[in-house]
Amino acid sequence: MHSLMRFRAERRSKIKTMNESVKLNADQRQRYMYECIRQRIGMLHYAPGMMINEMQLANEFDVSRTPLRRVLQQLSYEGLVEIRNGVGTRVTDIDMKTFKDIYDLRILLAETMGSLSPNWVTDEHRKTLNGLIARAKELRDRRNIDAYATLSNDLEALICDLIGSKPAREMTDLLYYQVARIWCTFLPNLEWAGVIGETLDELKGMSDALASNDVGTFGKVRATYLRLMLKKVSRYISSD
Repeated sequence: MHSLMRFRAERRSKIKTMNESVKLNADQRQRYMYECIRQRIGMLHYAPGMMINEMQLANEFDVSRTPLRRVLQQLSYEGLVEIRNGVGTRVTDIDMKTFKDIYDLRILLAETMGSLSPNWVTDEHRKTLNGLIARAKELRDRRNIDAYATLSNDLEALICDLIGSKPAREMTDLLYYQVARIWCTFLPNLEWAGVIGETLDELKGMSDALASNDVGTFGKVRATYLRLMLKKVSRYISSD
């Protein structure tokens, strides 16, 4: 509870700072709201079954109900919330039945990163990845699931930025957030040192690929890690 309250306070402060320093247009503001709410669902700050208070969110983001409802409609289309007339907006339950199917598709998309109009690798991409490696190293001796989830979200943003095909990029992003909260659900039950060690192996493999401007190998490294994640969670589910 304290973690969630701190998260909301930090987010409100960030929103206020952004509004004061940068005048966001309507589309940018809507996109920011969408990303914030989606991340809260993915990180289980908005738990499955929770009712979303639209008035509270509208006040937090300093917007009217209309743009907020557009965001919630988009999240409903993506299967993360359910909107019921006369009842409100509810975070959907986690769907374990489609977990493997989604991971299989994510693996396939990762393996085709080198052939689906990859974007040029830039120094900014390499710098971002080096920053992720540094953050992962800091987590080796500090178990922090929120920090790990945020790192994973930032890695996903980097991956999407390297995908030139708009349909593939949008599908990659959509599928990631459909299963992110499933991974977060099982993460506390996994051995922390092993999780961070495997993450660092993935990031270092990706770093080597970007050093060679090789998006194809970058995607194959990602696919290998996704297979490992699928195996871990599937084993855990089977043992229950």
